[in-house]
Amino acid sequence: MSPARHHRRRTRPPDRRLCNHDGHDGRRGRQVSTSRILVTGGASGIGAAIARHWSNLGHDVTITDVNDFDGKTLATELGCAYFRLDVRDETEWRRFAVANDAFDVVFLNAGVATGDLVFGAPDTSPFSSFDLAAYRRTLGVNVDGVVFGIAHLAPAMVARGSGDILVTASMASIYPIPADPIYGLSKHAVSGFVKSLAPALHERGVCLSAICPFFVDTPLVPKEQQAQIRETGFEVLTVDRVVEAAQLAIAEPTPGAHWVVFPGQPTTRLPEPTLG
Repeated sequence: MSPARHHRRRTRPPDRRLCNHDGHDGRRGRQVSTSRILVTGGASGIGAAIARHWSNLGHDVTITDVNDFDGKTLATELGCAYFRLDVRDETEWRRFAVANDAFDVVFLNAGVATGDLVFGAPDTSPFSSFDLAAYRRTLGVNVDGVVFGIAHLAPAMVARGSGDILVTASMASIYPIPADPIYGLSKHAVSGFVKSLAPALHERGVCLSAICPFFVDTPLVPKEQQAQIRETGFEVLTVDRVVEAAQLAIAEPTPGAHWVVFPGQPTTRLPEPTLG
């Protein structure tokens, strides 16, 4: 696994302040420390926007993906490191973490959708067919990619007593998504994992939370589907809007939080469920 560019590893604690693009705290005008940041699925879409944003703020960004061309191109543009990493593969995660475990902030962003690839058109003929490979790929990227990432990167954060892990979930982790039930399954699983694990990590100084955007203008949402969404009266989110939500989640660390990003509304944090 060879990076597009190597960086000296830093172990400074994560800076939790919202910053402007001159590398200073936008509210207090003080110089911010540089954080080491990892973005999975960073070659395009939300991941690329996150990588570009934090790199422009002067942070030490590493991106991973399986799209080598776009990943290396972006890494060259930003002057950051790129690694090929299939997030479904626990062995690859283990090897990656051996040399790259000193991250202050980790964005577990890699994700895929299935549409009707798994079992026909869900609304007309559910399970009239079944594509096991597509099913495994979706759960592998969306669920295993999160579990393996935390399993191999959180221990170093726990040892330091600080760190932030932000998972890109989806509105599909909160609401049903009849057009892609397997995608909905994967995102609900991630949501439950984040909520369940967050308290234990919080006790050890690490904040685990999630952002839950509506449909976003990325390669994950085909243009035809975006047009259909707009026909229903909804707007498709820009990646910049999701970056703003990610910035808020890091600036206001709340363990287990789910930050909802919906068109035309401010980013909000879902209230925590209570028993009784």
